[in-house]
Amino acid sequence: MARRRTGVLAAGTLAVGAIALGSAVYAVSPGFTDDRSADLAAAINPAKPKNVILLIGDGTDDSIITAARNYELGAKGRFALDELPFTGAMTTFGLKTGPNPDDYPINYVSDSAPTASGWSTGKKTVDSRLSQGPSSGDTVPGEDYETVLEKYKKQGKRTGNVSTAEITDATPAAAAAHINLRACQGPTDMASCPTAKKSAGGKGSVAEQLVDNKIDVILGGGLNRYNQTTDAGPSVLSYAQSAHKYQVIKDKTALSGVDTLANGPILGLFSGGNMTPKYKPLTATPAGAGGPDTTCQTADRGTQPSLADMTDKAIKLLDNDKGFFLQVESAMVDKQEHASDLCGAIGDVLELDKALKVAQAYQAKHPDTLIIVTGDHAHSTQIVGNGGSTTDATGATGGKATATVKTADGDPMTVAYSTSNPGGSQSHTGAQIRVAASGPQAANVTGTIDQTDLFATMLGRTPSRLPTGPTAPAPTAKPAAPVVALVADSRISAKQLRKPGLRVSTNVAGATSVKVSLVKGSRTVATKTVGRYGATVHLKVKSGVKGALKVVVTAKGPGGTKTRTTTVTVTR
Repeated sequence: MARRRTGVLAAGTLAVGAIALGSAVYAVSPGFTDDRSADLAAAINPAKPKNVILLIGDGTDDSIITAARNYELGAKGRFALDELPFTGAMTTFGLKTGPNPDDYPINYVSDSAPTASGWSTGKKTVDSRLSQGPSSGDTVPGEDYETVLEKYKKQGKRTGNVSTAEITDATPAAAAAHINLRACQGPTDMASCPTAKKSAGGKGSVAEQLVDNKIDVILGGGLNRYNQTTDAGPSVLSYAQSAHKYQVIKDKTALSGVDTLANGPILGLFSGGNMTPKYKPLTATPAGAGGPDTTCQTADRGTQPSLADMTDKAIKLLDNDKGFFLQVESAMVDKQEHASDLCGAIGDVLELDKALKVAQAYQAKHPDTLIIVTGDHAHSTQIVGNGGSTTDATGATGGKATATVKTADGDPMTVAYSTSNPGGSQSHTGAQIRVAASGPQAANVTGTIDQTDLFATMLGRTPSRLPTGPTAPAPTAKPAAPVVALVADSRISAKQLRKPGLRVSTNVAGATSVKVSLVKGSRTVATKTVGRYGATVHLKVKSGVKGALKVVVTAKGPGGTKTRTTTVTVTR
């Protein structure tokens, strides 16, 4: 329900429920009062992780997270990624090529290739280079650096690589490919990487290297790269099937039908290039696109699965006694930011959050799983105060191009893009970005770290010893209770309660069933069952109800039942 400035829903009327996982309260509502020190201490687990799920929002910094949160949930809402117990800041700088291998210049604004290579290998490199060290020039190959995925593969763990971009794009490529330029994605794209060609004795294009690394589950876009002809003759797709027994799938129906790796690894390619973002574009303009009543429209993604669908299937296929490593990328945040497309970018932050909820549901049953959520670099999106791109009364400018949408609060939000002139590709920025985690060794992301530090954390650092004594947290391996977030309007008229109804937004992880109810005294006057990750619903009551009502969210899961409540007042 849109907030009305002159109606019963005033500026401060959204009630935000606390977030809990087991006994620990993590995310907090504005104005929280309880000290959280003991709860956070209880969440620390120094053990090495058995499973690692790394979720990447390409180009996802705090600015686009805030814009997406405002739009989808309102200013007082919280994403699941906001609720993780340990949060830090992460630097993303890289290097430049140069003649002195002992002193390569610093590159303060990097692209996705060296940043993804940073967490994959624990080492810095130069723009456009994939898991390969710096050198004297772009076309001069550097030293290949072993990646987390490759190390876990050697340990006998299963591995997975999921992206909404071409799976040969920089971020997914860095997990298991080594090449001097990211553009060398397929065997016919190798003009700038001649020594890497298989016919020249190299490892081949990115597409070839990903399947040669025998990744158990590969899901994303990029079919056109795999249809390219190899130096030896057949296409990469045919080579993957004949040489490595890959099962090839091309739509969400086929994906849902795969339930085992017994017949070979999985290669899912769901579009020729990048996959389709959640929302249709809203592209910023100098005059200001959109307006105070503009909302984002859902795009037709045809037979493509969602990022959450791919994440869920990958986890189910990778789950085994030895453990697994899975990298998941919501890639279209970055690509739509380059295009000054506000709706496209914020929609795929939501897609990242939904994928995180899938990972959290698995972690609830498997507490030896480390989940990390972060980006690769900052970007150009900025929330600005005025509603257009011209100078306002204070002298502030909105930006070279802007777009405005109506948020979940019912108010307009304007976002500016200024790193390129209108019509050009917006650029990355060099700011530090958010990193957050839960599970074994998750506390290592706190403070200010560099993205290369994730390498050792994902592989598992030597466990430290926690303090002992009566205040020390007791270790636990039992499944955690569900995580429940609740946002609801705290006042509503009886007329509005009849239609459109009370808006209730829930975010849930670790549950198998979720029910949202509206209770008057001991009587339930409205109820809805929603999906296990929660949803936004409208609870309607025909007539005869006024005064105080209670909103109750009940989430049941392997770790028990969690109930979250808030109060709403019905006026005449």
